[in-house]
Parts: sequence; C-alpha cells; structure tokens
Amino acid sequence: MFRGPFTMNPTCPVCGHRFEREPGFFQGAMYVSYGIGIVYLGMLGLLANRFVAPRFGIAAAISAVILVHVACVPAVFRYSRVIWAHLNVRTMRPC
Repeated sequence: MFRGPFTMNPTCPVCGHRFEREPGFFQGAMYVSYGIGIVYLGMLGLLANRFVAPRFGIAAAISAVILVHVACVPAVFRYSRVIWAHLNVRTMRPC
C-alpha cells in the first residue's frame, strides 16, 4: 500500500486495486489516527508520570512523551490509513 514513509501507491502493485476511491477518501483516517493517538498518548503520559516525572521532573516527562510521539507519527499515519481502507472496502479480493 505504501512506497515510502508518507507516500502511497495509487494502486496495488499486485492486483491493481485503486486505494483512493474518491478525492478525500482518506480524510476519515484522521478519526482513526485520533483514536490511536488518544490511546497511546494516554498510556505514555501515565508511564511518564509514574517513572520519569518523580526522578527528572515534569518537564522531562513531557519532553519524553513528545519525543516518543514524534517518533510514532509515521507508524500511526500508515496504520490509520490501512485500518480506514479495511473498514471501507468490503469487496476486495486478496492480493
């Protein structure tokens, strides 16, 4: 589905399935990305509050969460698009 960290193939190289069926099709993936982000940022915040903040302070805990979040952005982008495509494509033959 992807040919780079943020670049999608227009069609499947194996079966020719067109990924973006209409302009703005992947706009709904933002909602999936938001849900994924809320879950993992909440967990990171709790872990940072429990383990990082008592030793190094709240600024270090916030910085650690931001660093991990920035590192996870490409994965969340990709997974949210894949999940959105799977939720909306019902009659797709396997590649």
